[in-house]
Amino acid sequence: MFITSFHYFRGIAILIIVAAHVHVGSVEIDNPVFTNLVSGSTALFVFISGYLFQHLQKNEFNYPLYLTRKFKYVILPYIICSIPAIINIAAKGNFHPLFGDVTVMEGSLLNILTGRHITAYWYVPCAVLLFVSAPFIVRFSSLTNRTQQSILCALSILAMLAHRPIAGLNPFHSFIYYIAFYLLGVYCVVNKDLINKIKSYNILFLLLAILLAYIQGNIIGTVGSSHKDLFVFSGIDIMYIQKVLLLLFFITSINALENFNIKPLSFLAKISFSIYFIHGYVLILLTRVSIDETLLNVGFGDTTATLVKFILVIVISSLLSMCVIKVLGKRSRYFIGS
Repeated sequence: MFITSFHYFRGIAILIIVAAHVHVGSVEIDNPVFTNLVSGSTALFVFISGYLFQHLQKNEFNYPLYLTRKFKYVILPYIICSIPAIINIAAKGNFHPLFGDVTVMEGSLLNILTGRHITAYWYVPCAVLLFVSAPFIVRFSSLTNRTQQSILCALSILAMLAHRPIAGLNPFHSFIYYIAFYLLGVYCVVNKDLINKIKSYNILFLLLAILLAYIQGNIIGTVGSSHKDLFVFSGIDIMYIQKVLLLLFFITSINALENFNIKPLSFLAKISFSIYFIHGYVLILLTRVSIDETLLNVGFGDTTATLVKFILVIVISSLLSMCVIKVLGKRSRYFIGS
């Protein structure tokens, strides 16, 4: 069954994810609450993936077929979209310093395995681990409510202690951080009645998320996601709690859009995965044409310039997506995921 409101949620999620990657000047530091609200927003995509995984389960789970589809529509586009960046980095020998002294072959392979070569690509190696874990996730969906809650609680505590990996270089570390978001999506499908019971608290969830974002930026003094080595203790990751609250707001509120025809959001939702794959290249392109300096030189402030740049990234990414879809038709899913 197609859920219109959740389709819109995908469009909203990709906008937030792109917003987290677009900044001009000191806009991130000058607007810590907003920065903290959009940072770490990949959690929204992970949650949506878990939700749809469970929602689309109708017959007995076919693991080989599932992996085949994920290879064709996620891993293959990832590899194809990675080729230009990998070639460029290899030609310059400009590998990430944390890779150490590596050969071109080793550095290129590490880029593919970590997704370090393009903005946001780190998520695909992490997603592969989620795909491989599918049988355990199916098993989770059949457990009792109390057992599911216990698992979610335990994994959430682990994630809050783990934080995110340094530079996004460790897919296993990312998996530890994000698996609970995926399972939360599954949980929300299995326990729809429980979610309905907390709908009246939706505004409270949003206000608490904003409050935590404020505490992060203006009291604790942290802006953006927290990254650290897995086995180094660095306190509790407040960003994780904030994102859970933000997800609770969305899942208890998004149904209000079910009967609306919002074409722009529907359009963005349909090409959300291609925007994900393409927007990193658009950011590189805009950097090479010195868009930040251009916007600031014509009189825009940091915030307005960031907004203009954000719009440019969305528009250019969307146009490129539509061009590829127009040329390749249904085969575009193998190249850009949409």
